Amino acid sequence: MHKNKAKIPLESRNYATIFNTKITSTSISSVLRFVYQSIGNLDNFEAETKKFLIVTPNPEQVMRARVDPVYSEILNSADISVPDGIGLIAARKFLRLPTTKNILVKPILYFAQGLGVGFSVLFDREWLQDDFRVIRGRELFLELIKLANKKKWRVVLVGDRKESAQKALVKLVLNYKQINLHACAGPNLDEDANPKTKADREIEKKAIEKINKISPQLLFVGFGAPRQEKWLHKWWKDLKIGGAMVVGGTFNYVSGKNRLPPKWVADMGLEWLWRLFTGSQAADRVLKAFPSFALKVYLYKLTGF
Repeated sequence: MHKNKAKIPLESRNYATIFNTKITSTSISSVLRFVYQSIGNLDNFEAETKKFLIVTPNPEQVMRARVDPVYSEILNSADISVPDGIGLIAARKFLRLPTTKNILVKPILYFAQGLGVGFSVLFDREWLQDDFRVIRGRELFLELIKLANKKKWRVVLVGDRKESAQKALVKLVLNYKQINLHACAGPNLDEDANPKTKADREIEKKAIEKINKISPQLLFVGFGAPRQEKWLHKWWKDLKIGGAMVVGGTFNYVSGKNRLPPKWVADMGLEWLWRLFTGSQAADRVLKAFPSFALKVYLYKLTGF
């Protein structure tokens, strides 16, 4: 996606590849150090400034990347790609379990392994995440906001035309008084991140102008995947920022539009079910994450395709 990638190492980083999509396991504190060191003491940013990109792939996005080479390339070009969801952790664990060449044993063995991993999601999360852990995108977002507040950074939120970013800003400024926070609505985009109408093209132009005028240390974009990643890819060379993170529907959670799942629901890996029942995400999108993703992972281990 971009040539000027930050060269600062991320401590305690483990890697995995799920369906050719790279993911990174680390700690939130390590990500915060990476961000702070990448931005350094710079105050004014230019288009050629080294910039970092943080993405938070989940099973739905990994499924999308399988059939969308452009999207796959963008995800894999990111400086940090943290797994946002227990599904990717479970898939990695399942794929790393012992294999066999016996074509009669394979289906039964892998099915049993899949059941074991599935039960571990509910009852043995420590085993499941012993060396590869979930970092939820919305939690990382809030930790970065706290860092920006402490350092009095400039931050821009770009959301949808329903003013999700502006509504999130209203909530954030109540608790974070030192941050220089701005928000604007972005355009309605098609799946390739092209503005849908002439009015959207004008909104897009104004959003880019506002971002570059502010020249923020951090830019958060919440259009939903894959639009947000492709939109950043399209404008990357022109943006005067320290770094960017895609945040999906985080603004709606921050503003209170969407209800956060209870901690026990999130801890059990059942957030997809919560989103389905509360209507915060369309059923077809939820089903791509489960059970479609789980079935694809099983078949991939079974057949190699």
